[in-house]
Amino acid sequence: MRLTFALVGLTMLCARPWARADSDRHELRVELGAEYDSNPDRAEQIANFPPPLPQAGPSPLARLVASGNWSSTLGQKGALALSGAVAGKRFFDQAARGDDVLIAQSGLNGTLRIAGRTILGIAGAYYDAFQRGPVDRRDFRSLTPTLRIERGFAKAAQITLGGGYRWFTFKSDNNFSFAGPTAFLTARQMFPGNLERGEADWEWTAGASLEWRGFEGLACTNVDCTGESPPRRLDRFWIGHVELARTTTFLLGAGAALHINQSNSYGEGLVRGVFHLRAVVPLPWAISLSSRADLMATHYWNSQVLAQEVLAQGQNAGTPLVSIEDENRSTLRIELARPLAQGFEIGARYVLYTSFPSRGSVDYRRQTALLYLAVFDER
Repeated sequence: MRLTFALVGLTMLCARPWARADSDRHELRVELGAEYDSNPDRAEQIANFPPPLPQAGPSPLARLVASGNWSSTLGQKGALALSGAVAGKRFFDQAARGDDVLIAQSGLNGTLRIAGRTILGIAGAYYDAFQRGPVDRRDFRSLTPTLRIERGFAKAAQITLGGGYRWFTFKSDNNFSFAGPTAFLTARQMFPGNLERGEADWEWTAGASLEWRGFEGLACTNVDCTGESPPRRLDRFWIGHVELARTTTFLLGAGAALHINQSNSYGEGLVRGVFHLRAVVPLPWAISLSSRADLMATHYWNSQVLAQEVLAQGQNAGTPLVSIEDENRSTLRIELARPLAQGFEIGARYVLYTSFPSRGSVDYRRQTALLYLAVFDER
């Protein structure tokens, strides 16, 4: 936690105008909004079974996000960027107060040109969530430092190879905490265009990654989760992805990804297909429209046991890891934004989360609607 606020504070300090050099750029933004959440608990429904825990029900809430980033070139060969954010949600309904959350996030990215078009990069990401409770299923901390090498080819192609290590702490149950190495490979092609100047009509990217997760808890080795001396739970989480985007006066992109979790714990192995479509389009009266649709279909290798375990344990449907890194749901997101004056922006955002098109006894649906006012400064 101290590292989070240290990086956030350093970001804000470096972004102050009196500390800027000619090559420095910064952005500060504060966003205040009123939101409606139809499912604050993110609870799933199991067919023919009542909810194992009382549910909060729909609730309005207040949302605050403060963020900043700073970047600078370091001589002819280096660059450094820092970012930080603090965000919070406060629900108005008493029954939903347990879903109040405070989030702190920070990041660092540094690059050094070591030879020709070869760049060495170092990065770090820190994310910390504090949920009021009493059920802290999304109360977690993640720290991931990475090292990478980027190599440019021709004028518009690049390959990136890197790796790092991730520490993940699930605060309310250390059995779901894990740590392990990560590795990734990404290819990027712009056409026609120039990679260094960022000019292109089209951009194509593809890549693969692996995260080796060694958990603190023990693996479940059979349908009853019984047995003598079970091993530690170990997951190998593979991701492959590809995307094509048009980057001219408007942005239009489409892509697909495949997630595979090879787990030695019964009920945790899965294969997930992800397809997405995104667009950013300027509209009349200085309004911008941003939209994104993600369609996710997940197959659990031992899908039948999941609902049985939930009911036996008296918990909400799904394991604690379901909603930690993202919703892991099919989503539709639409946002409208318009500047009011220099440094001010007003916007509206709607998001739908659903278990469609996955079929089974577990159903999920959540909707949020947000109106916000943002104040920002960028130089």
